[in-house]
Amino acid sequence: MPPINATVDWPDGQASATVSPNPIVVPKGNGATVIQWTNGVNVATFEITGLDASQFTPAASQGQGTSFSTTDANSNSTMTEYSYNVNAVHTSGLRSSHDPKIQNDA
Repeated sequence: MPPINATVDWPDGQASATVSPNPIVVPKGNGATVIQWTNGVNVATFEITGLDASQFTPAASQGQGTSFSTTDANSNSTMTEYSYNVNAVHTSGLRSSHDPKIQNDA
């Protein structure tokens, strides 16, 4: 399966960064799936933390960066939603945190 791509953006006029899509939907039929985040509009760097270590490998990025990939085992028998943290740095130096979701469909 190809990776699922997500972007960390900080649109002009918004108080904090966002992730698109949110939630990141991983279809059950995909099996284990790579999720790839990249920085987008006005985001200098970002960090991903708080992924469930029983489901995601690795469960966090190694500090701030411009991209991060994890493998979602996608092994649940029921639809499961996971929260994680995105700590972003705006190109102006401002910082924000956001708690988007990943949804594994059954």
